[in-house]
Amino acid sequence: MLKLRIDPAGLGTSWAWNPGRGRMESGASWIQPLDHPAVDCTAVADPDSGATLIWVREVLPGHNSRRRRVERQRRTTGYRHARATALTWPLDFTAVEITPDRTVHLMTGERGTAPVYLSAAAGVLHGSWNMADVMPHVRSVAFDVPETARLLALWFRYSRRTCFRDVYRLTERATAIFDGGHRISFAVPEPASHSHPRTLADDADVLGAYQRMLDGVLARHIIDPAATCAHVSGGVDSAVTGTHIAMRYPEQITASAMLLPGAGGHQQRARRAEMIRRARFSDDITTEADCRPPLHPSGQRARGWFVNPYEEPFHEATATLVNTISARGIRTVVTGIGGDEMVALTPSEAPREAVGPGHTATGWLGRAARNALADADWDTAPPTVVNEMTLLALASAAPLLLDAGIWPLHPFADPDMIRFGEWLPYQWRAHKVLHRRRLGALGMPPHVVHPVLPENFTPVMQQAVTTTIADHLARILADGSPLIESELVDPDTLTRVLNRIRDGEVHDTDDRLADVVAADLAFHAANSPAPLENTCT
Repeated sequence: MLKLRIDPAGLGTSWAWNPGRGRMESGASWIQPLDHPAVDCTAVADPDSGATLIWVREVLPGHNSRRRRVERQRRTTGYRHARATALTWPLDFTAVEITPDRTVHLMTGERGTAPVYLSAAAGVLHGSWNMADVMPHVRSVAFDVPETARLLALWFRYSRRTCFRDVYRLTERATAIFDGGHRISFAVPEPASHSHPRTLADDADVLGAYQRMLDGVLARHIIDPAATCAHVSGGVDSAVTGTHIAMRYPEQITASAMLLPGAGGHQQRARRAEMIRRARFSDDITTEADCRPPLHPSGQRARGWFVNPYEEPFHEATATLVNTISARGIRTVVTGIGGDEMVALTPSEAPREAVGPGHTATGWLGRAARNALADADWDTAPPTVVNEMTLLALASAAPLLLDAGIWPLHPFADPDMIRFGEWLPYQWRAHKVLHRRRLGALGMPPHVVHPVLPENFTPVMQQAVTTTIADHLARILADGSPLIESELVDPDTLTRVLNRIRDGEVHDTDDRLADVVAADLAFHAANSPAPLENTCT
């Protein structure tokens, strides 16, 4: 939710708001918040100690905030109170504290809606919600082998590391520390505690409690219904959050989605039409998912712009949708991200092993990648409040939305909602019974609650595997790639895979080749003399 450049040696004597540039400034340093009605930016200074705190946070409804404030002076007691309030803020926040010795401490909360990516060079700290903004400041772009191996193997772990060396992610509840040199150090939080399933009382009204939870979560956020859309893809998770906010603000909320091709797409359209009618959405904004499949020539990646490899795999189609809703004046998007994890089964309940240990489907991984995966949990964050897979999904969605001036709301990633899910007995979590019964209670017909056909992007990705992805693989094998040089990818295996695809034999796991191409393109874009940017197309 912010971008920054802090030069500790070049700080001025105070911080002031620059309305023309929309940011707090001090000397050559600046902190720029997302320009959004729900985002606040304030600076507080302690004249006794010389410490300064600048925070950027999502504002609570009714909170007395002018959103953009000049630096306020608070004596030590008042400063400590302001600091304590800022660091226990119940919604998303990032706070920057500069101590008297000009050490910079960057702190954040537990929600992770828009993580900050960081790099340091020439005594200056750079940070942004978009990795593209910090890449020009990396002295020598190189892959971080362990983290890139996890990315290519879909063996995701939540970590401060990214697939590029010297580029970091500020993880939840962590503190990044910069003393004006070239290194950024980190202080990690205590492991988050979690709850366990409980036994329901005989008269427990689970659906009533669920509805109240959804109401309570939405009530904590500033929402302008006329400028809000709900992403209603047809999936059960987004169906719950989308219909709930639409019924909370009848005929004011816009629906949005990428529409799928084929039989699954026909089913998706019918189910969405029923939800939109019954929940009384005001409008529906859609794009065709196959109009710009992954790595489409008109997309940013194929045109040489830097795109964070952690972003949406369907970046091209997603950018089209984001651009469309932004042009219609949408400033807030409600998603269903986290719905899977909210009702996830515990390891003892799960019927099968999770993706990760023992997973061998990514046959083109090189020797260095396989060696790194022998210790896949190395240098990961402690247990988080929000599930780590949810946090990674939030990080994937954020850059495109925030670059378009849109703030995302993720009700299922709310800590209270997560705790509610953890308390539920197995029979309410298995097969997403909670979500499905909620839709059924709203009067949704069986074909909406229990779709017959799968609705996913597999056909779109398979189209890309045989066209754009295959073409990029041929380029990688012909011209070479730092992925091959780093032994993250084995060229002989990749050649056999490409020949198989060219012969018309496509496997379900070939969609992972998109990550190989995305990482390769990001590396080349980061080393390109062309400007690094990430604007929706």
